[in-house]
Amino acid sequence: MAVERFAPDNLIADDKHTLATGTVTVKSGEGALVRGSVLMRDSNDKFVLADTSAGTAEVILADDVDATSADTVANVYVSGDFKAESLIVASGYTLAEADKVALKNAGIYIVAGL
Repeated sequence: MAVERFAPDNLIADDKHTLATGTVTVKSGEGALVRGSVLMRDSNDKFVLADTSAGTAEVILADDVDATSADTVANVYVSGDFKAESLIVASGYTLAEADKVALKNAGIYIVAGL
């Protein structure tokens, strides 16, 4: 039997705020997304990688997920403290101030420079 080793990804910043999870449906066609991806809700109430096409950021992906060819239920963080440098958004996109405010209002705190 092979022994798996834990490799920290530095996503979680600290424990000042409660770390809580939930589930969402990731839209088909989003492809393979990795833990730490910031997701937004689209107009069909499905979640996509944060970019300029949807509303504001709402949750952070807790586990890798593949939504290449079908809508997929995914585990997400709905609250907690997360390192800014470990968050993932679409190529060429930077979290807007509105995203950061929306995340904070939801209980997700982004911590920079730890």
